[in-house]
Amino acid sequence: MMFIKNNPNKNKRFGAGRRKFVYSKKTYSNPFFRRKNASLSRSSGFLSNKIKLSIFAAMVIILIFIWLLFFSTLFKINKIEISGVGDSAAKEAEILVRQIADDRFLGKNNLLLYDKDKLSQALNNEFYLQNLTIEKKFFHTLKVNLEEKKQTAAWREDDKYFYLDSEGNTISQVDPLNINSSRLPLIENLTGIKIEERKANINQATIDYILALFNEFKDKKHGFAIERFILDKDINTVKMAVLDGPKIYFNLGETVTRQASRLDLIIKEGLKDTFKNKEYINLRYGNNIYIK
Repeated sequence: MMFIKNNPNKNKRFGAGRRKFVYSKKTYSNPFFRRKNASLSRSSGFLSNKIKLSIFAAMVIILIFIWLLFFSTLFKINKIEISGVGDSAAKEAEILVRQIADDRFLGKNNLLLYDKDKLSQALNNEFYLQNLTIEKKFFHTLKVNLEEKKQTAAWREDDKYFYLDSEGNTISQVDPLNINSSRLPLIENLTGIKIEERKANINQATIDYILALFNEFKDKKHGFAIERFILDKDINTVKMAVLDGPKIYFNLGETVTRQASRLDLIIKEGLKDTFKNKEYINLRYGNNIYIK
């Protein structure tokens, strides 16, 4: 039988030969990614500052623009040029221009903000226009050119005077002292029907007939001057008032030339020097002429 004796020293040597491992928590990082993150952080800060500067610059620009539009005198209207019409109509047009320029809460009298459409509507309501041009001329001038319908005749109604176009529409009211009687016939309305929506109580055929009479008798071609033409309730009739003389009745259904020839004959052979003493001469019934 064999006995084995434990050697304590031997056991110690065996235990002493073991390695001891110590564990600890550590964070590891890649230096490449660390440099990249730092670069991104600096770039983000730069972009943030750039955006702030851009917003600030935009706000400054907007404030400057608002100041120029609403408070600065850079675009203040200092000059209004009206052309194409007479002095009276030009003054009326300028009043309308200034009223619209002042009709704003902000930006009054500002050329850039001026409402051309509103002015166009106002001028067309006030005048009977053929053409209208409105031009903004930097920095302080507003130019307005008005072209009214061609004046064909003057119309008298209730002591008011108007210019008419060839269709009987009123163009504008006029001072009677400004009517050129050698250029336009004056028509007095005694029909009892007043102007309505710019339309006078006369049609184009009657205007053409009166123009034919005017051209026939103007410049004293028949020895007397025309004062005015009269339209009343008599049908198919135009009455021509002679200056300091009688009224002559014409039939719209018969030519001006034929009736003018009969009038010449009556004056030369019958009336002679008594012509201007008569009240009327009625030529409407052909060869039957009635005189009073």
